[in-house]
Amino acid sequence: MKQKRSLIRKSISLFFVCLVSITWQERGWADACSQQQMVQVETMDETHKTLICDAAARALDFLAAYGLSLKRPIVIAVIDTLIDNQGYIAIGSYDSRTDKIQIMSLAAIRAGSEDALMYDEPFDEEHYGGAVAHEVAHAVMHHNMKVKPLSTSPQEYLAHATQMAVLSEARRNCIIKRADVASWLPGDSISEIYMAMQPTRFAVKSYLHLTTMDKPMDFITILLNTRWFYVYVP
Repeated sequence: MKQKRSLIRKSISLFFVCLVSITWQERGWADACSQQQMVQVETMDETHKTLICDAAARALDFLAAYGLSLKRPIVIAVIDTLIDNQGYIAIGSYDSRTDKIQIMSLAAIRAGSEDALMYDEPFDEEHYGGAVAHEVAHAVMHHNMKVKPLSTSPQEYLAHATQMAVLSEARRNCIIKRADVASWLPGDSISEIYMAMQPTRFAVKSYLHLTTMDKPMDFITILLNTRWFYVYVP
C-alpha cells in the first residue's frame, strides 16, 4: 500500500480501513441520495454524486439480502488529495467514529496515476463505483458488528465481496475467469496475508463463497463475531 506519491498499481493499495482520526476540511453540508436517504454525499460535482449514490444503493441492496443494513446515516465526502494514514496511502477510507467515508475524486485518482489498476484492470468509472461500495460495506460491518474491535479479515471479506457484486455481470465474470480460483473451501483460513499477496483472487474467492454457500447467514454471524486475524471457513 505504500507509494511514492502516485497510486500503487495493486488493487489492495486502493483501500485502507481507517479507525483513527481523519483530518479533512469540513464543508458543513451534504445532500442525501434519492435512492438511499441514509447516504449523504459531500461534493459539488453531480457526476460524482450520481456515481456514488448509485454504487451505495447497489451495495446496500446486496448487503440487505444477508440481513445487513446501515443503522444510522453515513456521509461520503469527495476529496482531491491522497489519504495518508501512518504511511499508508489510499483512495478511500471509512472512519467508524464519525461515520464518514472519504473517497478521492476521479480526476485526482487519474492525476496521481495514469495506469492505476483495480482487480488487474484499468481503474474506470465502474471500478470507482466498486470503491465506493467497498467503503460502504465497511460502514455496514461496523454498524452490525457483535464484538469490538472487529478483525480486519472479515471486514475485507465482505467489503471485497460487495465490491465485486456491484460490478456489471460482464465485468465481474471477466475478473472471475482471469483470477481462475475456486471459492473459499471448508478448512481454509481467510487472512490478511493472502489478501495482501493476492488481492484480486481474495476478492473473487470471497464473492464466490458468499454468493454460493447454502447458509450464508450463519457465516455472516461468524464474521460479525470475529476478533482474530483470520477466519476459518467451517
